[in-house]
Amino acid sequence: MLTILSFLIMLSVIVVVHEYGHYKVAVLCGVRVLKFSVGFGRPLIAWQMHPLQRVRAGKDNPVQDTAFNELTHSTPLPVADPSKTVFLISAIPLGGYVQMLDEREGSVGQDQLRFAFNQKSLKARAAVVAAGPLANLLLAVLLYACVQWVGQLQPSAVLGHPLPGSFAEQADLRSGDRILGVKALGLDTQYQSTATFREFINSLINAKAYFQSEQPSAQELGATNSPVLLPQMVEIAIKRGETFNADTQQDELADGLDKTSSLEDIMNMSPTQTLTIDLSRWRVSEHFQSAPQERVQALKELGLTGPRRAPVVSSVLEGGVAQKAGVLAGDEILKINGQSVADAQELVQIIHKSAAASQLQSQTGQSAVLNWQIKRKSASKETLVNLELKPRTVQEDGKSIGRVDAIIGGSQELVFKRLGFWDGLVFASRLTLDQAMTSLVSFKSMVLGQLSWHELSGPLTLAEYAGKTAQGGWASFVSFVAFVSVSVGVLNLLPIPVLDGGQLMYYLWELFTGSAPSEAWSSRLMRFGLGVVLLMMCAAMFNDVLRLIG
Repeated sequence: MLTILSFLIMLSVIVVVHEYGHYKVAVLCGVRVLKFSVGFGRPLIAWQMHPLQRVRAGKDNPVQDTAFNELTHSTPLPVADPSKTVFLISAIPLGGYVQMLDEREGSVGQDQLRFAFNQKSLKARAAVVAAGPLANLLLAVLLYACVQWVGQLQPSAVLGHPLPGSFAEQADLRSGDRILGVKALGLDTQYQSTATFREFINSLINAKAYFQSEQPSAQELGATNSPVLLPQMVEIAIKRGETFNADTQQDELADGLDKTSSLEDIMNMSPTQTLTIDLSRWRVSEHFQSAPQERVQALKELGLTGPRRAPVVSSVLEGGVAQKAGVLAGDEILKINGQSVADAQELVQIIHKSAAASQLQSQTGQSAVLNWQIKRKSASKETLVNLELKPRTVQEDGKSIGRVDAIIGGSQELVFKRLGFWDGLVFASRLTLDQAMTSLVSFKSMVLGQLSWHELSGPLTLAEYAGKTAQGGWASFVSFVAFVSVSVGVLNLLPIPVLDGGQLMYYLWELFTGSAPSEAWSSRLMRFGLGVVLLMMCAAMFNDVLRLIG
């Protein structure tokens, strides 16, 4: 029920804002708007807005205007006022539309021609058409900004165990290191504070972008064939040696403790040391911000496994290795084969590497069993339990890794982050722009065959994620609505006939040629655009079904 309700709320907000964008700019441009409908099909509710009152349908106020009744396909309706828009809520809540006075859709009296859409200037028509998608983008900015203004709990910049042999490990970053600030060497700047893990990653991304923009060409360096990689050094201020207690941290935050820190507050924490890391060989995809897989791959290449998580078993799979060995949800792993476990990330790495150890031990006739020392909490006490597990070996990305059929990872340290009005607005604007550009690049990659069409998501997937984000709290749901609003805005700006972008494409042709496309060409392009949209919808629905059954 929550999934359906949250999906309908999300869809209604996005549709209303999109259509209101068309409606408001049309009114400002002097176009008469006949209908503003939320949903398609038979109208369920209809009314007209008057300066001092709203008149609804009823037995005492049937409409005598036959044309008005035909317009709304329903009687009785509010008293007809030709100068007012009819607002409708229709039966099928999967979209909406705005109908304007237009000679191409019916006869228009001479006294009404000045209000017809097709009689307006090219600039006015383009503004009306573009207003819908732009309203969606503006909605995303406002929603993202609201989340930042109110504030939310985010994982703090306390690192998990880095991957062996990675750039992070070579820079001597360790599990439990608290990142206080980041500074790109060579810049005349101060440290950029990093209270949250996201701020830490964004600081590295910004430093990488700066270095790439300043990277001289091979010709400038006198090289002829191979590119030259100059050092891209970043200095990281850390605090090391803190005791991690995620449960205590969350209790403090629950009491309303505001952990938002200024740059001075961060640097006054007296970093125990500074480290440097070279980003010259770190590859970052252009889809980093929007594609979770690309983000995970980029962090993995750098050697970062995410914010530190306690080495706790969250859940065990029925009939799996962990359950058969006696592992329970909530168990905290202290040692494996006598070696202390720093966090969940290190625990996962040990389990994964057990496959290689298992193959070596099987050749020498030794056992491949892992001895786990576990701290188990009961209602009244804590006990130490020793268990033996033999991970099973699976193939992943062409490599053999170990699995114990359990979800590993406990609580994270959280910090409350809130931005001021201007900072929140700037952050939201940049995030919206980044997502819009990423969506355009993704669509281009799909057209060129560089990105699979299986990445398209349909209404079933959107409904599923709407429900999940609603369960996660208002901030996650609002952020998801903003994300979908960006996608809808960008989709409608694509130069596909039947979409707003296709209409803008016609206006661009009219601007350069002085005349609109012929009716024959408009009809052909309309059929082509409809076919493209239907194909995209079918592909999205097909992907939804595959996800459900897969």
